[in-house]
Amino acid sequence: MEKSSLVSIVVLNWNGKRFIDPFMASFAKQTYPKEFIELLFVDNGSTDDSVDYFEKHYGDNEHARVVLNGKNYGYAGGNNLGIKQAKGDFVLICNNDLELDKDVVKELVSAAQKHQAAVTTVKLMYLNKPGIINNAGSRLAPDSSWPTFEIGKDEKDTGQYNEDCEITAFCGACAMFSRGFLHKVGLFDKRFFMYFEDGDLAWRGQKASYKFFYAPKAVAYHFHTGSSKEGSPLFNHFVGRNRVLILAKNARFIVLAKGIARTLQDHLVLRIKNLLASLMGKYSKHQALKEFLLSQKMLWATLFMLPYALAKRFKLIKEDTL
Repeated sequence: MEKSSLVSIVVLNWNGKRFIDPFMASFAKQTYPKEFIELLFVDNGSTDDSVDYFEKHYGDNEHARVVLNGKNYGYAGGNNLGIKQAKGDFVLICNNDLELDKDVVKELVSAAQKHQAAVTTVKLMYLNKPGIINNAGSRLAPDSSWPTFEIGKDEKDTGQYNEDCEITAFCGACAMFSRGFLHKVGLFDKRFFMYFEDGDLAWRGQKASYKFFYAPKAVAYHFHTGSSKEGSPLFNHFVGRNRVLILAKNARFIVLAKGIARTLQDHLVLRIKNLLASLMGKYSKHQALKEFLLSQKMLWATLFMLPYALAKRFKLIKEDTL
């Protein structure tokens, strides 16, 4: 490895007290030189005593400090506020529901230096599904109405993703960014709040000709959707809305049109069909009405945000940078 670089680990917390001890135990075992690591425990206005617990048990750690955001700015805005206080040459974004292998920081820095990578990612394994891959890098699909895909997701790990390789997108659960990338391309789009903000940043990075690499020797274990449950109304709202916004910011207009058409099919046409079916006793009236109202809320939120996304597309609004 070349000369050690300062690495800032930004771990965003929102009512994640139960994750603090496992994460900090894995942080303490890192083999990268401790004098070249700082940890920023960034709190998004938690109400579960997370901050008091962290300060009581880890407040005397000279390599860790607390950043108080005051309220919930979501994944995107919360991490941005932490990144802005980071001092490192590299900034490692970590979900709070992770446990890190002891060599994660060392292997990420080594791979970043070897490949001159702007963004370097881990082999992400499910913590609650032993032996199953959560993410082995991601792929940007600019001509698809679903623009990013996770490589290896839900596959059994048999060593099929054990080689360093260039990737075109990254999962925001655990990714390391060079300071130069954050200066040039910018931070997460805070208006996304959560979901697809990593895909948007990856897309912007690709347009600026930056390289991303997957480093399989860096392994992290993820308690998937520890803060927001997949399939929940909250999850569906932001995924549905932001899928259109990421296309509005980055995709060709024909792809954006297809994305909007697919969204209307899933969240308007199908919901109306279910309402009609419920009147004939073929579908639960309560469920049909609930789904319809939630979809309406998401569609109106998307419509409200479209001008903002298009203004970003045409650079009438600049991205937030480090």
